[in-house]
Amino acid sequence: MDYSKTHLPDDVQSEISQLNEQLRVRDQLVDQLSMELYRLIKANPAALPPASASAVAPVTSNRSTPPGDALSQELMTLESQIEFYQTQIDKRDAQIAHLQSSCQSLSERNQMLEHLVQELPEVYRQKFSNRLDQVKTKVKSLQLENRRLYSALQDSDYAPPTDVMSLPTRTKASRDRRS
Repeated sequence: MDYSKTHLPDDVQSEISQLNEQLRVRDQLVDQLSMELYRLIKANPAALPPASASAVAPVTSNRSTPPGDALSQELMTLESQIEFYQTQIDKRDAQIAHLQSSCQSLSERNQMLEHLVQELPEVYRQKFSNRLDQVKTKVKSLQLENRRLYSALQDSDYAPPTDVMSLPTRTKASRDRRS
């Protein structure tokens, strides 16, 4: 029914046109929201909020409610879905921020470990050199002590026996006798 063609006062006609414009804007918003929700649901069906019986029931089944109430109910349903998706987005943003910070700390730790790995050969060379120096000084001291003892042995009148353990030499004849 077009109220603009009936003979109504101008203020009522302007009010009706304002209401029609508001309804048109609301319909556009509902269409935009439903398309966005459809796109989100199509992209990620697991992200659907738990459906309640009132949200699933079709709006057209209740014919006793005026169209404004049905739209407001649909709008409330859409708003609750938008809130649900917004909380999901906020949770994911928090997860992303946490993962980025942990990634940053792990990359810093990785750089530190790479630096340590690059320094390891030099550290091992230094430790080996220090240990080798200790062994060399010990060997030198043992050599000096050996020389000192050998010279003390030479200086003494001690003559080492020439045949410390001389075993009797067996001749072929003695071997033959035993057999």
